[in-house]
Amino acid sequence: MSRLARWLDIALQAVTLFLLIVLTGVVLLGVTFRYSGNSLIWYDEIASVLLAWITFSGAALATMRNAHLGFSGLLFALPRPSRTVLFVVVELIFLIVFAVIGWAGWAILDIFGNETLISVRFVPRSFVQSILPVSAGLIILARLLTLPERYRDVEEGLDPEQREIETEIARAETELNAMRAGEPK
Repeated sequence: MSRLARWLDIALQAVTLFLLIVLTGVVLLGVTFRYSGNSLIWYDEIASVLLAWITFSGAALATMRNAHLGFSGLLFALPRPSRTVLFVVVELIFLIVFAVIGWAGWAILDIFGNETLISVRFVPRSFVQSILPVSAGLIILARLLTLPERYRDVEEGLDPEQREIETEIARAETELNAMRAGEPK
């Protein structure tokens, strides 16, 4: 993984974790106030916005780590020439779809004009909705940064899921052997 890819991965982890911590705080605050009989008027709106942001930043992180849903078993079952063609076609479709999503997300920001959130009037709706084009751009960047490694795997026939399974089995066996070595005989 390139240095830029590592930095993007770390940044996406930090942003997603930060948003998750903020959402947890907002939910706990909302529950506490509701329990005391003084419900917060902004709680539901802010919580739903934070959940959307977590979803989109998490999607970019999943793309960075190639951890999204896929059919690698089907891809790697094909002979090499077919596998390469399918990989290229899928990558082009992926990039085009997210470019359209990013463009549409950007275009929709103008529609909101000066609208703000209902319960938190100082937060512009365009700021809230900006997560869509931003995350689409991050997803495209993540896909492009990981493209050389994924292409190399496809060319060599190395299924990343199979490799992950083998790595986890080896790790579990190592832990098991370490535990057995520490047991009294």
